Formats: sequence, structure tokens, C-alpha cells
Amino acid sequence: HASGNRPVTRKAEVTGRALCIGHGDVNGIAFEGFEDNDRPVGKIVVDDMVARRGSQSVGFRHDCAWLTPRGDLLIHETRTVRLTGGPSDGALLDLDSDLTAATQIAVSLARSSDPFIAIRIAPTLLPAAGGQLRNSSDDFGPTEVHGKAADWCACNGVVLNETVGIAFLVHPNNLWHPAPWICREDGVLSPSPFLWRSADLRPGAPIRFRYRIVVHSGYVEAGWIHARFMDWLRR
Repeated sequence: HASGNRPVTRKAEVTGRALCIGHGDVNGIAFEGFEDNDRPVGKIVVDDMVARRGSQSVGFRHDCAWLTPRGDLLIHETRTVRLTGGPSDGALLDLDSDLTAATQIAVSLARSSDPFIAIRIAPTLLPAAGGQLRNSSDDFGPTEVHGKAADWCACNGVVLNETVGIAFLVHPNNLWHPAPWICREDGVLSPSPFLWRSADLRPGAPIRFRYRIVVHSGYVEAGWIHARFMDWLRR
């Protein structure tokens, strides 16, 4: 989890309420926000952080340790975040996560119905409150989006009397792309590769996940979101 004393943009503050990474079953242990299941709960701690500020962007890198309830190290994670200005009076947030086993024994990332990376979007961006939710395959609404594989999912709606939107993009080089999405009525939105499959992490063989989040003003068509997806891949 990352937070600051001041929101970078008002739009980012009102469209997305939370962004977190975790996993519901790592060698039988749950990490980050899944305490309601029947597994023991580990924690992800930040060992080091380096912040950077450029003329066009700000960002930071976290070196994270995934620890068992006894404090044993299971996974090294390097998490890199970069924020820049975006089109339509918006912002772009890029997040890369590199996971590597910390022991000489493979670490199991098992199948899990819990999100791997998730945002919790503002309620008024959901259809139940008059918003619009769709994915890259033109499925609309939480029921149709949930469990479907897609390159991205996006929402539009009115928040604090302003029409805004947010799109969650998944890089094609990610493991098992396109991933199936978790979409819940409480606003949780997650491209979760482990919903269908499991993987083993091995020492010296990191797995990288890359994501981009776009926030913007006004209603936009699916073609606009797809163009932002292609812009990201070209860069």
C-alpha cells in the first residue's frame, strides 16, 4: 500500500479509493487483506524505498519482503510506481511488480479467488449508481465483466458533480495474459491471473507483472481507452 499527505490530483482521489497487491494462497499463507479466510496470514513489509522526481513525472521503488506469520522470508518483491500527466486532463499511473522466491525451494502461488492486484473504485462509477463499467471485449456491468478475460476494464460516472473515468490496463507480457477479472458490487476491480491457474516462483527467475491506470475527465468511448492501451505498448 502507498499513501501520501496530499493527493496528486483531485481526479485520482475521487475515482480510485485504494490500490493494493497481495495473494490469497502463497504456500498456504494469505497476504494483504484476506484475513477472513481460513489460512494463516502473512504480511508484506517495505525494506527500502527510493523516490524520484523528474520534470514530467514522480515515482518510487519499494523493495518488499513477503513474510510468514513466523517472520520467515518467502518472496522478494521490487515494486516500481511512476505517475505522469495524461490525456483528457488526467493522469497515468504505471506499476511494475517483480516477484522472486527468497529461498532455494520454489514458492507456490496457488489458485485463488482473492485478487492479486486490485483497486476499489468510487461507488458512483458503478452501474448501480448510474455509472458505466465495461471491458475491452465490450462486456458491460459487473456480472458480465466478472470472470471474463480482457486487456482492460474501464468505468465512467459522476463524482462530486464532475464527470470522470478510470481505466485499468494489463500489459500483454504478463503471465497468462489476458487475465480473468474479478469485479464485485463493492467496487473491487482486479485482473487476477491466479483466478484460474497457479505458478511456482523460483530463485533467480522473477515473474514480472505490469499495469497502467488511467484517470480522465469526461465520458470516453471504448476506442479512446483502446488507443491509450496501444500508446502504452508503443512506449
